[in-house]
Amino acid sequence: METIEAELVTIDGDYFINILEEPQISIPISSDDPNAVKSAFNCLIERLKKGVFSISLKDADKDLFYHVAKEYLEQLNGELLDVYQEMEQYGFVEVGAQES
Repeated sequence: METIEAELVTIDGDYFINILEEPQISIPISSDDPNAVKSAFNCLIERLKKGVFSISLKDADKDLFYHVAKEYLEQLNGELLDVYQEMEQYGFVEVGAQES
């Protein structure tokens, strides 16, 4: 299973999990932006077509938002694995990705 790194960033007082993938995927964790979250999840599902992966948070200051982001990613990794297994079951993954 491939591991993709993510980092916690602050922009104008708002916190985001930036998944360091091309293109970069950004998930807001301190503001309510359902469209941004939906867009990020759509990108992650598209990425799952290439194979299963997990997201790992780079070490940073271990403040409240770091712990929130870490827990968020633990939950997200579990959900991504479940979605990948369903995609695989229904034949929605690329042929080479099934050996991952």
